[in-house]
Amino acid sequence: MKLFIKCLSVFFFLLFTSVLEANDKKPLVIVMGADSYPYQFIGETGEPEGLLVDLWRAWSQQVGEEVVFVARYWKEGLEQLDSGQASVHIGMAVTDKRQQRFDFATPISTVHTHLYLHKTLNKKHNIEELQPYHVGIVSGSSHEASLLALSPKLTFKYYKNRNALLQAALVGEVLVFAGMEGQIKSSKTSRQVAELFPNSSRLLIKQVGLSPAVKHGKTQLLAKINSGFALLDNARIREIEAHWLGIAQEQEGVRVAATLDIEPYVNLGVDGRPHGLYVDIWDLWSEKTGIPVSYATGDMNSSLDFVRKGKADVHIGYPESDALKSGLQRVQLLYQVKSRLFSVGAPIDTLSAINQTRIGAVPTAPYLDKLKQIFPEAELKLYDSVDAMIEAAQAGNISSFVASSAWTQHYLVQKGVGSDFYQFMDLEFNTDIFVLSQGGNSGLTKRIKQGFALISQEELAEIEQKWVLDSNNRIYTDKVHLLEITEQDKAYLANMPPLKVGYLANWKPMEFTNQAGIFSGVNSELVGLLRDKLAIEIKAVEYPNWQSLISALLKGEVELAGSVAKTQDRSRQLLFSEPYWPAPWALATGIDKESVFNIQQLSGQRVAIVEGYQLINELLGSEYGIELVLVADTEAGLKAVSDGLADAFIEKVINMAAQLKHQQVNQLKMSVLADFSEQHSHFGVHPDRARLVPLINKVLSGVNQPMRQDIYRNWVSKTAAEPSRISYWACMIICVFLIIFITLFIFVKFLLSREVKKRKELEEKLLHLTNYDTLTLLPNRSLLDDRLEQAILLHARELGMFAVLFIDFSGIKSVNTELGHQVGDQLMKKLAQGLRQSVRRSDTVARFSSDEFVVILNRTKDLDIVCQVAETIISNLSKSFEIEQVDVNVITNIGIAMYPADGDVAVELLKTADELMSRAKKVVEIVINHHDNSVINAPCECV
Repeated sequence: MKLFIKCLSVFFFLLFTSVLEANDKKPLVIVMGADSYPYQFIGETGEPEGLLVDLWRAWSQQVGEEVVFVARYWKEGLEQLDSGQASVHIGMAVTDKRQQRFDFATPISTVHTHLYLHKTLNKKHNIEELQPYHVGIVSGSSHEASLLALSPKLTFKYYKNRNALLQAALVGEVLVFAGMEGQIKSSKTSRQVAELFPNSSRLLIKQVGLSPAVKHGKTQLLAKINSGFALLDNARIREIEAHWLGIAQEQEGVRVAATLDIEPYVNLGVDGRPHGLYVDIWDLWSEKTGIPVSYATGDMNSSLDFVRKGKADVHIGYPESDALKSGLQRVQLLYQVKSRLFSVGAPIDTLSAINQTRIGAVPTAPYLDKLKQIFPEAELKLYDSVDAMIEAAQAGNISSFVASSAWTQHYLVQKGVGSDFYQFMDLEFNTDIFVLSQGGNSGLTKRIKQGFALISQEELAEIEQKWVLDSNNRIYTDKVHLLEITEQDKAYLANMPPLKVGYLANWKPMEFTNQAGIFSGVNSELVGLLRDKLAIEIKAVEYPNWQSLISALLKGEVELAGSVAKTQDRSRQLLFSEPYWPAPWALATGIDKESVFNIQQLSGQRVAIVEGYQLINELLGSEYGIELVLVADTEAGLKAVSDGLADAFIEKVINMAAQLKHQQVNQLKMSVLADFSEQHSHFGVHPDRARLVPLINKVLSGVNQPMRQDIYRNWVSKTAAEPSRISYWACMIICVFLIIFITLFIFVKFLLSREVKKRKELEEKLLHLTNYDTLTLLPNRSLLDDRLEQAILLHARELGMFAVLFIDFSGIKSVNTELGHQVGDQLMKKLAQGLRQSVRRSDTVARFSSDEFVVILNRTKDLDIVCQVAETIISNLSKSFEIEQVDVNVITNIGIAMYPADGDVAVELLKTADELMSRAKKVVEIVINHHDNSVINAPCECV
């Protein structure tokens, strides 16, 4: 009996203990990021949301264990896990440093990480080129370790969270930042970031797995995490991924079903790939989002079936309406098609004239009910296609038909009967074209809408102008000129006092005071555009020189100034607009001096520059060995060179060109400095007017290239026509001397006429830029000869060597023949760009003939170095170029001549290099030949 009582007591004790343990069992605390949308973040209701959150909730249901999420910023989240306040981290990238603190489970998701580059850095194609810039990263993230492994010399700027990083990027605090692939939660921020940091320019860092993490030693918990996720159903995982990402991670991009034979909207091109207005819009969507797009083509019914059966994610665009329902879900309004009446033989005078006739239409038209109301006594005849209606009208079976205007015009021109048909412009039907999906995937719908929100009206208008030739059929023409301003911004602008704009009194043609005392020039026209678009009052304030103008802007005496260079020092005190005008630098030298195209050539010389220019600091802080001569303005700089007080004068190209046209300076010539040929001007804004900056950028974004050209021609012609004060007084003095010294009249007239002739010749060269090839913008044969002669003089004086590479691209003629000269021209631009990127800035790349180029490699020590450069050119161009959705290939042939071994004059060097290139062209392989029969073979590749 005692034994029974003892056993019973033990049983109740164990039962009581287990109940207590069950009651004391705590939920699993998971620490997560607070703003890593769409993977882990706090939603608008204050609850944890995201892809990783939903995966963990599915895990919780699978293993039957309660979980609690605690949101922290990255660094704080790691500290919570390390201190034991949280049991698990929701998921992060594995790094060596983190492995020293935590143990990691198997990755539960993956993500691509990228470097996002400001649009001004769109020519940077690898991470090594970003070493001069600070890379913005979130403090505690894995990006630092990943980037240092790729480029140890990178420097970083740290931010507490993702939102702080994005805001810093938007205000120009960093031009490069690292981030995960995905969307930005705020649609406004998303549009701003996409505009400044386009996905097309981003650089891939790596693909990383997101692994749950625990403290060292928690092996049982780690095993439980792994086993729980291993049991999750794959279909459930794909459903969660599709909800947050729009598509499952295993799927490569979005599959788009497209209906063919509806030019100019969608059809197959000569390359067998879809093209057209809708295709270009979707391709731009892909560029904005970074998500690849593939197309499945068919007729109207089969393309819709692709979506219904899950073979495609969306339909490219369908005229869905209440009267015409496909059974699919409307995702996004893509476009609006205009339809009109067409008649054959004679135009329609009035609608009543055809009310009792037979009118054709297509059965998918959403305006059939409206047609019946407008023509109650007419007989509607339905046809399957526009082709069928055209034939019926020609046969007299119908009096007229209604169809998409742009679509119909295309087929009429294609059939050669465009002049036989007439449009009735007073009756127009607008048909909405929608992107359609199967429905049930809110993530896909959201992703598609977010992508289209990143596309601007200007970009859509540009695509429309390409495909819709008749402006009457376009829908974006009137929209692109509208400036979207919020009510708050309108109130701010309405209450803002007059905006004080500083400008220079004599800096033609960019800005100056005209004879009536009014602010004039290129910048005045752009400021006037700001005034008109923003409905604000402008007060122009004149300054005599740059130094006083910049000083006034820094002090807030004026709030805006144009043509201000954006430097690191100025960015600490001023705000800047987006670049709005190209501002390359030029050099004026004596006409008898050798041409100068690089700063290095000015070593040991006296160089004049306008006081206050930002370039002064660069020239002083370099090792060029230049003696600077500071002058008041452009006129004074040119006079300093003319009078022998300086050997050269540096100024903006546009200002120097305008001044040379009317200033009486003797024997000067102008050349563009390659070192600073890609600089741009900004509007500098005082911080007190920070709210104006995004509005200024909106206005400037509407200034396209044709508008810039019109502004340039307007002010260059005006300033060229105005005589300078110096010219006026010079003429007066000359007249006095003519009266006094009448016997010298004929001689002076001869000198003046010769000077005028030389000045006209110089003007023609400046206006027509005869030294550069108009297609590739490379030096042409004329400028090549000059640079080759200068190279010979320079290396003869230094007893040095240089190389001449004669390059021929085989296959360009066949591209022109088969694909057209437009494709050939684009290919030539890409080849020219590839050549420029393959050599140093101090080297010369010139277009010699239609498909031949010449490269001058200065200061080369031996042939091996030259061959390495040639191999780099072949490597960079040994790829297919995608042009208008066509992969184009050419073969590169290179011949090399060395100075002085192969010749000491330009003709001999070019002749030798040309002969060696011809020898390389005769063989199947790409061969780099040299006069001593040394041959470097590279694998035969189509470039």
